[in-house]
Amino acid sequence: MAINFITGISWDQLIYATSYSLQAPLLLSDFSFIFLFGFFLFGYALLSKEIKWRTIYVLAFSLFFYYKSSGPFLLVFACLICSDFLLAKLIEKKEGTKKKILLCLSLIYSLSFLLYFKYSSTIIHNSNEYLGTNFSLNDWFLPVGISFYTFQSISYLVDVYRRDVPPVKSITDYAFYMTFFPHIIAGPIIRANDFIPQLSAPTILNSATYKESMMRITTGLIKKLLIADYLGTYVSLINESPINHTGLEHFISMYAFSFQLYFDLSGYADIAIGMAHLLGFRIKENFDSPYLARNITSFWRKWHISISNWFKDYIYIPMGGNKGKLISSYTLLIFIMVLGGLWHGMEKRFIMLGLFHGVALVIHKVYLKYVPMQSKSKVFSIIAVLITFHFVSFGWFFLRASSFDYAIQSLTILFTKTNFMQLYSFAMERPELILLLLISGGIVFMPRQLKVYLNDKIMKLPAISWVFLFLIVLQLIIQFKDQLPHPFIYLQF
Repeated sequence: MAINFITGISWDQLIYATSYSLQAPLLLSDFSFIFLFGFFLFGYALLSKEIKWRTIYVLAFSLFFYYKSSGPFLLVFACLICSDFLLAKLIEKKEGTKKKILLCLSLIYSLSFLLYFKYSSTIIHNSNEYLGTNFSLNDWFLPVGISFYTFQSISYLVDVYRRDVPPVKSITDYAFYMTFFPHIIAGPIIRANDFIPQLSAPTILNSATYKESMMRITTGLIKKLLIADYLGTYVSLINESPINHTGLEHFISMYAFSFQLYFDLSGYADIAIGMAHLLGFRIKENFDSPYLARNITSFWRKWHISISNWFKDYIYIPMGGNKGKLISSYTLLIFIMVLGGLWHGMEKRFIMLGLFHGVALVIHKVYLKYVPMQSKSKVFSIIAVLITFHFVSFGWFFLRASSFDYAIQSLTILFTKTNFMQLYSFAMERPELILLLLISGGIVFMPRQLKVYLNDKIMKLPAISWVFLFLIVLQLIIQFKDQLPHPFIYLQF
């Protein structure tokens, strides 16, 4: 075996470290990345006071991270970054019709990559099936994070057009903003006016910063690797063949997927926010206890906040929002939710998911129109939260299932063949699953005041104890995490 005698690292290891795998992209929750991030922090500590070199260092690491995740598709990302930077400067200098035309061209260019890689295969398949065409079908690899960085690109171009933000002067700064590694895989989508000013601000790190950062990263790893991945194993088992499982198993799978989805997405957000904060940057919260929402409108204000706000600010409000007639406003709301469903993919199940939520939002608006006074009693609040949670959970069947038919099949079995008398025997067969579901429920439905109280108590622990706490959590994850690879759910979107 060839050895580099200076470092003691084999050439095979070096080649592996600099290679990529489209089937197994590098993720924030991978132990290999956490190990790499630790080395990265040593260099960052040396450069954190020098803003110019700090920017270049983090940008280089972000580009390397994206290369490890998507390989040659880094070139696609680089093309988008360069075009955005140049077009934004041109948009700022133009006025009137020329400015609008330039914005439209820039948006079309930004969207072209997403449409090509994400929807071309589906469009060709449907054309061949329904129109009798004979186009060749390519099963394209979807570049990691393309949906998120395309939306971020659009928000920047539109904000420059509206003069909400000035064009970024340095392409290095703009590339930093677009590629910042903590959020690039699955969001949150960060806005230029929130993030760009931080690039020129000095890095401020103290004991409280380290504690908060470690708390978020540790919490995220627990959510993803200990809870979401374990629940995902059971969900996948049921989802592979819905007809071979009982209604009770589908019912339990519904709860398991609702918790899996939340812990997977919020776990990634926690890791991203924690790592960014450890570098001195602030990323806005992406989840705000969404399963504690008392109605569907409140849910969408708390769930994947950056995506919800993006659709509201860049599509819903520009198209009229609540300013038009009620019927047109309701129609637009349903359209936006269907569009959000199609963002996941051009399939019937995603359209149904959008319709499901769009109609629910309209019904809630009509309800508020005729019943403006809402009860504030605790009993009413608990009932409202449970109804909203179960409504959302039923809708997740269209996201979870591998096809529209499977989703309908699962829902049919759940509503017609569920026997709760089987619950005791199921609990005896899978006690660990039931225990994890109870723990998950306790976390997501925990009152906000209790969460704040526990967080404050943990944050007051001595700084040295955090090192041991983090090592204990890592050991627990290594000991109990599912051995099968579970990429982040939104990696497929």
